[in-house]
Amino acid sequence: MRFSHSLLTLSILSALPAATAFAQTENLATAAAIERITVQGDFRRQTAAQLAGSVSVVTEQDLQRQSVQHLDQLLNQFANLNYSAGASRGRFIQVRGIGERSEFVDTINPSVGILIDGIDYSGLGISGISDLAQLEVFRGPEATRFGANALAGMLNLTTQGPTDRAEGKISLTAANYGSYQLAGQFSNAINSQLGYSLALEQQVSDGFIKNSFLKRDDTNDIDEFTGRFKLAYQPTATLRLQLISHLVDQDNGYDAFSLDRNRTTLSDEPGQDQLRSKALAVHADYSGLRFATVQGQLSWLDAASDYGFDEDWSYVGLHPDEYSTTDRYLRNREQLTLDYRLVSTPEGRIGESDWVFGLYVASKEFALTRQFWNWDLWQADVFSSALTRSNLALYSELSSPLTNNVTLVSGIRLERYEDDYIDTSGNNVSNSDTMWGAKLSLNYQLNPQALIYVLGSRGYKAGGVNGDALAKAADDSLNALLSKASFAPETLYNAEFGVKGSARDQSLVTRVAAFYMWRSDMQVKGWLNPNSGPQFAGFIDNAGSGRNYGIEIENRLQLNPQLALTLSASWLKTTLGNYVTIDGDDFSGREQAQAPRFSYSLGADWFLTEAVTLNVGLQGKDAFYYSDGHNARSSRYELLNLRLSYQLQHWQLAVWSRNALDQDVGVRGFFFGNDPRDGYQPHVYEQFAEPRRLGISASYQF
Repeated sequence: MRFSHSLLTLSILSALPAATAFAQTENLATAAAIERITVQGDFRRQTAAQLAGSVSVVTEQDLQRQSVQHLDQLLNQFANLNYSAGASRGRFIQVRGIGERSEFVDTINPSVGILIDGIDYSGLGISGISDLAQLEVFRGPEATRFGANALAGMLNLTTQGPTDRAEGKISLTAANYGSYQLAGQFSNAINSQLGYSLALEQQVSDGFIKNSFLKRDDTNDIDEFTGRFKLAYQPTATLRLQLISHLVDQDNGYDAFSLDRNRTTLSDEPGQDQLRSKALAVHADYSGLRFATVQGQLSWLDAASDYGFDEDWSYVGLHPDEYSTTDRYLRNREQLTLDYRLVSTPEGRIGESDWVFGLYVASKEFALTRQFWNWDLWQADVFSSALTRSNLALYSELSSPLTNNVTLVSGIRLERYEDDYIDTSGNNVSNSDTMWGAKLSLNYQLNPQALIYVLGSRGYKAGGVNGDALAKAADDSLNALLSKASFAPETLYNAEFGVKGSARDQSLVTRVAAFYMWRSDMQVKGWLNPNSGPQFAGFIDNAGSGRNYGIEIENRLQLNPQLALTLSASWLKTTLGNYVTIDGDDFSGREQAQAPRFSYSLGADWFLTEAVTLNVGLQGKDAFYYSDGHNARSSRYELLNLRLSYQLQHWQLAVWSRNALDQDVGVRGFFFGNDPRDGYQPHVYEQFAEPRRLGISASYQF
């Protein structure tokens, strides 16, 4: 507890003086110059500075500043945020050290969800973001607002929408490794009631792997198309409707792991990471009721993916003791969700309290066909499974002013899920549970620019079925897996203290959050390798508990009209509770996976002239464990990003470099033996993020 006290003291001392200064110099009645970027993901439109909780917001300008082409190139700038790949792109997000790292046979409930225009893409990764309007990163449990997909946090993306006049942008980027990106957006109003927007993006790259056996440099290539269309219709003054349509066509290669533990592979059968998804949503806002505004969204998503890899990472003839197999996962996912809520108007307040009441309903169907080599039967085999999940939730939030400056916000969500699972091994399992989440915050608004809050929250994620364990349990040597047929829901408790302050002219913005989190029935990934051969059985296990605590700091300082500085930093301490693996390895008390002790991001925007801007960014992250089931670790790294841009009326030209120091950054790691040349001695095998990138970008906005 000594550290917790010092952490709390540090957060108060670092941010409270600034907040107090703002309170002394600002007029409570003057709010015209408050930060105007509102958080779209909350129940009510308010700025990040007015919202209790650790929330970061970035806009389209932030993407340009760092020459970002994909979300995983942006994530390093956020405090206490990490990600893992194991695919052609970064796909799994971790917040404050909590989040999944992979998905193979078993369907998982993500700890950190992803919403794009209110449509649930959790577990599918991120498509193109060239038309991004705003990204919000929520840290800590957000069950009241987002439910089971926000145990540790949520990423909420909003893309560009219809405008009341013609607007458009065309951009082209070319870079090394055979890369280019072509994107275009256009929006307009047909009349006073009807408007539309269209965004298209194509991104291509050879990737950053050389396959020396096939003599190719494109076996880990990128080929992605994203299209989005929105149609807004306002038939009356009180009703606004919006149709949202998404299309993703991803045809990427997957050849990332090397027996030589570098960027040169030996695979004779490189894998693939393909995704075809389409989504539709109808969003409605109705303000015709006297006591409340009605907000609702009905969305549908259908996704088919083909993910596979060369298991031996080599070619036939490498060594007499070799093996040669592939593993392929064909997935289909279809979901229908409804989120419907009433948000009180001034006339509908209960006393002085504002309220929200909502209903959430979801139906999701997951189908898997796995094509693999069955080592027990010594032949190619197929495993198929189907999971149907239904969710029903009721939620509400009450905001009650206690004084002119102090507000008590309370929220609760009650959610029921039911699963039906069946597979080709004859397993037929039904699971269900009722879960609940809540939050309670006491907010002291010193003035419109300064907030101090104390927050307590409870999050949850669903349990599930270990289909891989059940399928392999028939083998006598894997009887231990019978005890791992299913896994229980996980619960997360969070206590948080935060201070937020900003100058009225936004020349200084500072935010600090200190937190302590308790994990109960913590879900961890386990593996069993009974014969020390190439066959592994994966399953999700429940560790007894876990602890995650730390601090997050974000600052922005406009030194003068020509120079602006940004800083985000975090310190994180995590521990596993009582956790002994099925093989008997004791990891109790060790740090959790994907949880670096510290991370930071420094940025400088230097406006050399009215037309020329230099952007410099430095990002760093401490080493971290790749898994909760082994001790392989990443390396500490620093990334330097540079961009020089020239603005000429509607045109912008830029030259840039990401990872200018050419650091090898691990984004997925395993520890086992896979090389017959050294007798299958265990090693740390890593997948690396992009090396040094050099590029040029041009855009025309009209």
